[in-house]
Amino acid sequence: MRELLAQLEARYAWQSLVVDGHEWRWLDTQAPGPATVLLPGSVGDGAMFVRTLLSLGERLRLVAVTYPALHDPAQLADGLAAVVKHLGLPPGRVVSSSFSAYWLQFYGLRHPQNVTSLVLGNGFVDGSDLAANPMFDRQFVEGISAQDLHAEWLSRVQASPVAPLQQLQAIMLAERQSPENLRARFLGVVRSQVCPALPLPDTTITVLDCDDDPLIPPQVRERLRQQYPGARHVSLPTGGHYPHVLNPQMYEALLTDPT
Repeated sequence: MRELLAQLEARYAWQSLVVDGHEWRWLDTQAPGPATVLLPGSVGDGAMFVRTLLSLGERLRLVAVTYPALHDPAQLADGLAAVVKHLGLPPGRVVSSSFSAYWLQFYGLRHPQNVTSLVLGNGFVDGSDLAANPMFDRQFVEGISAQDLHAEWLSRVQASPVAPLQQLQAIMLAERQSPENLRARFLGVVRSQVCPALPLPDTTITVLDCDDDPLIPPQVRERLRQQYPGARHVSLPTGGHYPHVLNPQMYEALLTDPT
């Protein structure tokens, strides 16, 4: 994965914008046509989409965003809107993963004029959905320091069998994502509340999940689908919690599907 990241960053340069004192960064493939914004989950930066960017970046304009150490969904939504305005992007599609699938709903709530479609990938409705997982227990996350949380997650990843996702996460945590950023995202998860109804038709929304997601249980996947009963519901047979890494062929087919 290190070689793929080097290839990606040789092809596309990071850009940045400071919004209310917080730095947002992104890679823009600058292909012709409408842009799709890509948002990572709790672990990693915009280059978590390295396979997607290398595979599709010359055919589709993809803007992979690294968001700052914020846990409030309204602040995240408004920061993304500032980036979109800075880039001069017309209304478009935003694709999310995990924690960003939660706060992307607030982007649709607060900035519906910016949206033609939202893809809520491997997401959840509120913090209660993941509370049974000890790593997403609110008392645990609020009580641990950023440094200790980061060290614990890095240790867990490094102890896992070597595989592309494991390698990518290890690089992200060891070299690219600060303890403060990781903890802010975890705080965003454990403090999350149900997003109010969006001023967008359900037909603009795709709810994406994976049958083998180890973090999002089946009942949580169903709960998110029921929040948007008229949305397009896509369940991939494989992909775990990171289909852009673990099932790139089907994930990329979804992004290139004109429907």
